[in-house]
Amino acid sequence: MALQEAALDDKQTGAELLRLQGRLYGLTDGQVEQRIRELSSLIDIGDALDRLISTYSGGMKRRLDVAAALVHNPDILFLDEPTTGLDPVSRARVWEEVRQLNRDLGVTVFLTTQYLEEADELADRVGILNEGRLVAEGPPDQLKHQIGADVIVARIDGDLEAARQAVLYMARADGAAGIESVEIHGDELTVATSDGSTAISPVAVALNGCGLRVRDVTPAHADPRRRVPRADR
Repeated sequence: MALQEAALDDKQTGAELLRLQGRLYGLTDGQVEQRIRELSSLIDIGDALDRLISTYSGGMKRRLDVAAALVHNPDILFLDEPTTGLDPVSRARVWEEVRQLNRDLGVTVFLTTQYLEEADELADRVGILNEGRLVAEGPPDQLKHQIGADVIVARIDGDLEAARQAVLYMARADGAAGIESVEIHGDELTVATSDGSTAISPVAVALNGCGLRVRDVTPAHADPRRRVPRADR
């Protein structure tokens, strides 16, 4: 298991942490060294394994934490929001490592995430929880067809509430955009709409007028957990 907050000792090197973790799982010295060699290529942090963890970036710490969870070669790995707070490059690297674990090593991965895009990219099956209950489950494409609505996801640096208000103002002024709701989730703005291809352009224009840095605006699909009032109410 790798939790949302990486449990690392900044006074150790990456290799020292992996050796300790391996011994706690009962591996011999030889088995530990073999696993470190295997994991060093998997998590792609190179010579950093011999540096103090205090010198690592957030993405490197996240990848080392995943390696520590894998040192005993488990069949099942639980990842709790593994990319929260990471920059886009680090997030993409974690995604590729999760795919590799499943594809090349045959590890079953249970991953929790708040990002629609992440679930769509990584999951063979998605389960949606609402107040502790599983309310929907299935392959991503199947769930999309069941929902039948579109979502536009914008990742923004700055005042998300100001961005939300700008999109709401545009929605009231331009009914043709078909916007049904606008929500804030972490560093993302999600815009539910009846027609994503029609709405994405006016949404992008509205965000551009906010004076905020918009990292990307992409079409996604609606999350059935969310029951929010329409934007014009």
